[in-house]
Amino acid sequence: MIRFPARGKRPVWAGVVVLMAALALLAGQSPASAGTYATLSGSGSSWAAVALDQWAQDLEPNGLTVNFNEDGSAAGRGDYMQGSQVDFAASDPPFRNGEDELANTGAENPAYGYSYVPDVGGGTAFMYHLTVGGHLITNLRLSGETLMKIFTGQITNWDDPEITKDYGAQLPNEPIIPVVRSDGSGATYFFTRWMAHVYPQQWNAFCQKVHPGIKLPCPQTEFYPQFGNAKLESGSNAVSVYVTSSYGEGSIGYDEYAYALNAHWPVVAMENPAGYYVLPSASNVAVALTQAQINEDASSPNFLQQDLDDVYTYTDPRSYPLSSYSYLIVPKSGSGIPPIFNDNVGRSLSTYIDFYLCQGQQQAAALGYSPLPINLVTGAFLQVNKIPGTIGAPNINDYGACNNPTFVKGQDVLLKDAPYPSKCQKVGEPLACDAVSTEPKGSGTASPKPGSTSSAAAGPGSTASAGTGTGTGTGGGGSGEALNANVTGSVVSVPGNGADDLLLAVLTALAVAVAVAAPPSVAAYLRRRRVR
Repeated sequence: MIRFPARGKRPVWAGVVVLMAALALLAGQSPASAGTYATLSGSGSSWAAVALDQWAQDLEPNGLTVNFNEDGSAAGRGDYMQGSQVDFAASDPPFRNGEDELANTGAENPAYGYSYVPDVGGGTAFMYHLTVGGHLITNLRLSGETLMKIFTGQITNWDDPEITKDYGAQLPNEPIIPVVRSDGSGATYFFTRWMAHVYPQQWNAFCQKVHPGIKLPCPQTEFYPQFGNAKLESGSNAVSVYVTSSYGEGSIGYDEYAYALNAHWPVVAMENPAGYYVLPSASNVAVALTQAQINEDASSPNFLQQDLDDVYTYTDPRSYPLSSYSYLIVPKSGSGIPPIFNDNVGRSLSTYIDFYLCQGQQQAAALGYSPLPINLVTGAFLQVNKIPGTIGAPNINDYGACNNPTFVKGQDVLLKDAPYPSKCQKVGEPLACDAVSTEPKGSGTASPKPGSTSSAAAGPGSTASAGTGTGTGTGGGGSGEALNANVTGSVVSVPGNGADDLLLAVLTALAVAVAVAAPPSVAAYLRRRRVR
């Protein structure tokens, strides 16, 4: 005989019904409708890799996995063109047009549609290894012209009069060992682009020397040509390792500033057009990149590419002249889509990009990069909205939706708040210059306030005496920013994983069922024990 439950036991059955209904709902969900993130795969730029990896770590607790292989910009573009290797590429240069005679590289003509999306800004930094009396020099300052001459073989010794003039003291009679990249490198591209645009005649002369008969004007290149006693290294890490090693004495190499910070190694304070020696700090680079432009002319062969000409000549005293930014190359709706890509991948990719353009930029300084200013974020959001399956870009006027540190509610705060250089960083000031007063924020004008001293040319702990050239210390640092701070993961706000949300609903239903069923069940059990 079937026994129906007594009236007092109905809550137990009610809880079971709730639980079974929730489990049925879970069973009926497919992975796609549950909204799970697709795992992203990317490859390319070692210049941007430190930031891309950190952002991936930040998002992993939310169920979004990003696997990135830092095999260089040229390799990343090649992977994207295959259509079956990666969901996105990271590249500092755009797809090449075949006009790079220095590297003898062919034109890249991807069969799939794409957009360029800015990811992170940074300065091309010059790490160097020079000791005097057993002490590492950490306060080297050089003009752009001197750096150009070092890397085109015109200046070959550290005691050269032009170096002495810039630095303010004579350095040892020691050969200079330029360290350049042998692989396809964004750092090389940014550096040679700067030389080609700022010193075209001398760059052309260098090109003709290393590549007789080259067509002029000589273009920028990803592959630096061999010259003199230059040392060629493959990858950013390899450049850093060479310069910082015991056998790197006398060397100077170019790299993304993040690698110098990671190695706790000094970099050159570079003279800017305003006549100040400045480091590639986050704020100095961000100030410079306010002058960057994105080509929005769809008929132009340089469509969506960056124009840095105004960055190089910007006369704000805080601006680091060799500033630039990197791209993600991503699929674009309305054009051929790589076979590896689909709308669910696009949802994951747009989530990743929205995060790094907003909250992710908060970490840029600590990682050795510069946060992207509002002009570049605005341009990036236009391309995010074209990714197949995109979740769309956040509202740039809502700080809660996009808490990028360079603007608040769509209004730029960077130029108002960025610190100005020390009076001791002014060209012509002696190494023994002593600046004691500080002014943490600038006025937003094109010239520094008298006596403002937000930073010194050397890294933290550096010292120098006029005429001796024996600056010592740990290197790095600059502009009053804690750029060597440890970076840890942070809590982020991104759309949740649908399966996780449903599981939470089931667990909540179970908890409700137990809470409802437990009291009468326990009471019935106690009554039975008293009857016995």
